[in-house]
Amino acid sequence: MKTWQKFALLILIPAVILAIGIWRIHVARNRPVAVPPQAQERPLTQDEMVQPRKLFIDDLASARALVGKPVWIQAGYEMDYYPYTGHHVDFAHPAGLLPGAQRLDVVDVITQKAPASVVSRIPRGDKQAFVVFTMPGGSGQYATAVGYIEGTDSTYYCDNIFYYDDPRQMYNFWPAAVWQAIDQHRPITGMNELQTAMALGVIQQSDSSDYGNRTVYYDAGPAHWAVTFENDKATQVQQEASSHAG
Repeated sequence: MKTWQKFALLILIPAVILAIGIWRIHVARNRPVAVPPQAQERPLTQDEMVQPRKLFIDDLASARALVGKPVWIQAGYEMDYYPYTGHHVDFAHPAGLLPGAQRLDVVDVITQKAPASVVSRIPRGDKQAFVVFTMPGGSGQYATAVGYIEGTDSTYYCDNIFYYDDPRQMYNFWPAAVWQAIDQHRPITGMNELQTAMALGVIQQSDSSDYGNRTVYYDAGPAHWAVTFENDKATQVQQEASSHAG
């Protein structure tokens, strides 16, 4: 083989290998790809389309914007309330726990130091902030803690404690029987978990995280309930003698 032929082979072989590689890349890139079926997004329910309004209250001044306005309890059976007399919270005579969807008419927002003996879900801090209110049909004034002040810092939980709009209007598509059960603070079969929580409060416990398909135990003040849900509908309701929730 002549020298020029050997030289040509040295050039040709790598060129052929390169051409084959390019061809394989071209084939791979243009080969039809099986696209896995896209999971269809679950449409939002009517309940999920309701977004409770937030006010992002973070200090005493913004909390006082509630004065003269109604609010409704979102954190049912979680907040202790006390008589408010002589411009002071009467911690010695607790009035109970505020039930879900209860309307409060705010008359003031004040700060006061709670005694060490008082147990509260709101941190004690240097002082606590209280919403002072009346309730429809009643003449007395009451107070419930909504935040606390620690030095120059303050933390408020109003957006988690209250609805700022009437839940009966927010969820006006719920049946009358459901609203009657909520007003009576009792569950009935057919209610979903949100409706049941509005009736029985947020102090609840369950061994399952499968929302809408589980048994949930509620502490509704002095009453304790076990409610079993299937497909987010209460199928079994039972009042119990003791508490399961913590």
